[in-house]
Amino acid sequence: MRCNVCEVRCEINKHSTGRCGTYVSDGNTILQYSGMGYLGAYPVSIEAVPLLHYYPSGKFLQVFSTGCNFQCPGCVARMPASSRPSTQQSSLSPSEIIKRALQQECLGVVSTINDPVANYYLFRDLAVQAQEKSLLVGCATNCYFTTSTLEEFGHFVDFVNVGIKGYSDRSYKNCGVSFSAPVFRNISRLFDMGVHVETSVVYSKGSDDDVIKVAEKVSEISSKIPLHVMRFLPSGYAPIELEPSVGDAEKICPALRRYLDFVYLFNSPGTELLNTYCPECGSLLIEREFHRPIGSRLVKPLVSRTCICGSRIPFQGKAASESFSEVGLMDSYSTSQAFSMVHAVLTCLGVLDDYKLMDIWGEDKLMDVWNKVSDPKTLTQIHNMIRQPYSYLEFIEFIAKKADMSEKGEELVSFINERLKIVQNLSAGKSSYNVYYCMGSPLFALNAGRMENNLVTFSGGVSINKQLQKEGKLGVSVSPSFINDHDPGVIFISGFLSRPLDEFYALCHKYGIHARAVTQQQVYEIPPSWDFGSPRWILGLLYIADKLHPGKLGVDLRKEADDFYLEFYGMRFKEARSNRSFHRPSSGIWPHTQTLYHYAEMEMPKQGSTKNFGSEINQPFNMLPAYKLKFKG
Repeated sequence: MRCNVCEVRCEINKHSTGRCGTYVSDGNTILQYSGMGYLGAYPVSIEAVPLLHYYPSGKFLQVFSTGCNFQCPGCVARMPASSRPSTQQSSLSPSEIIKRALQQECLGVVSTINDPVANYYLFRDLAVQAQEKSLLVGCATNCYFTTSTLEEFGHFVDFVNVGIKGYSDRSYKNCGVSFSAPVFRNISRLFDMGVHVETSVVYSKGSDDDVIKVAEKVSEISSKIPLHVMRFLPSGYAPIELEPSVGDAEKICPALRRYLDFVYLFNSPGTELLNTYCPECGSLLIEREFHRPIGSRLVKPLVSRTCICGSRIPFQGKAASESFSEVGLMDSYSTSQAFSMVHAVLTCLGVLDDYKLMDIWGEDKLMDVWNKVSDPKTLTQIHNMIRQPYSYLEFIEFIAKKADMSEKGEELVSFINERLKIVQNLSAGKSSYNVYYCMGSPLFALNAGRMENNLVTFSGGVSINKQLQKEGKLGVSVSPSFINDHDPGVIFISGFLSRPLDEFYALCHKYGIHARAVTQQQVYEIPPSWDFGSPRWILGLLYIADKLHPGKLGVDLRKEADDFYLEFYGMRFKEARSNRSFHRPSSGIWPHTQTLYHYAEMEMPKQGSTKNFGSEINQPFNMLPAYKLKFKG
């Protein structure tokens, strides 16, 4: 039998469950896999989905399950989306979801992480029950439904965020399907049916023309439909070269505004393009800040929908008087990240083959980890474990025991423990540096309690981030005066979401940041996942300690990296290929050879230049060229 849920139209019989892996046939009809339910349900602000023009700051119960009909390279939700349902999984039924939504006083329910295409009948059941209780219903979806399914779908959803892979058929073939046309057809039909529609598009390096065509095509439906530009963060097998810088992503947004009134930029800490500006006069109407990848939050509640010029901004639904802000790992995206952190440990234990990983994950003991990771109490426990160096060792032991790999786990713990003692002895003599840790932008500070700031403290540095009282999901926006007043001597840029140093110094100049770290060129990019999310943080700790105690660490950083990569990834450090995955071995340009830039007058390479300052990567440290800097103060 052919499945009619989506345009892939899989053949499903007693030997096949289709691409989603969640449907079965009884010989006469296609059914949802027996016992399938939702793996998590967490209250979030609607901006975290993200939806920006729908019930601003409204509290919704975010749910997710398993399976997906697409196979996108670089998927940030690869683990839950590519997994298959199992009788070993504990899950929540639609009625249990509705009960939670009512108990937690949510406005509605929203399905994210994996696509509701993969659990359509489950989602339909949830939607029907939600409507009976006057709850709103929505989802984030690739919207690859067939026309007949979409007609039904459009009658039981109130809002959607449609993730568009691109305008061309090629962009969809990269995700394992044939055409882009069904998505634009379905967006148009949902809009005509009165469903609140917002759209998202992935922007990777070199995809400018394709993204502009997406905006042009959406504008043919309505110029009022918001477009969320998702700066591509390569994970899985996607190469780091596909990641545009925050600055590159910011440059494309004005071109998109020629077609659409409301264009927003995500995955870009510190950007001002999460704000809503009046399409008529350009006035700032709503200010938002980065909350997490694919999420944002309002800086202050929405009080007016009308600009001073008289233009009315198309928001639907009542705005909440204050924003709901989830804590720790308590939301669907962070749960996916928790799975990624488990994956990162398993990789270091020797599970390097993805198929083997999925086989192990399906066994009873690691399925127990899956179930526990979805549990709020375990999420809180994991959140606390991964914030401090020594407690992270408990996290490794927990995962290793569940995977029956305790011996290999002890090897990893022992390796980390030996280096911790080296840094601990060094930090007994406190560093004289005030240290600032940011993510992507100089004005986006990492939360005080995060692992990165604890690595600074462990190394003997004085983290000025610890002075921050306000908390966000990953961090919070700060003023230039906060940085200047504390005058950090060293600034680290997070290895999770970073920004090239030329852009970073240019922003410091723009914002008037003249702290010692900036004027003396002591700003350092941490390599991907060397400070959070992966056991590689031990290398990040050594790197941080070396910068805070110049010449005193007493270890060869390159040898340490090689030893770690050989022992736990089976490859040399320089052979590894980087991206944003926690589990994937990464290297790229060694931090000591990063290009340095002028602060006030930056001599940028001419267009078309092929000069690469990272070409000296294989030279000994003492033979690396010294790039002199001029400072105009």
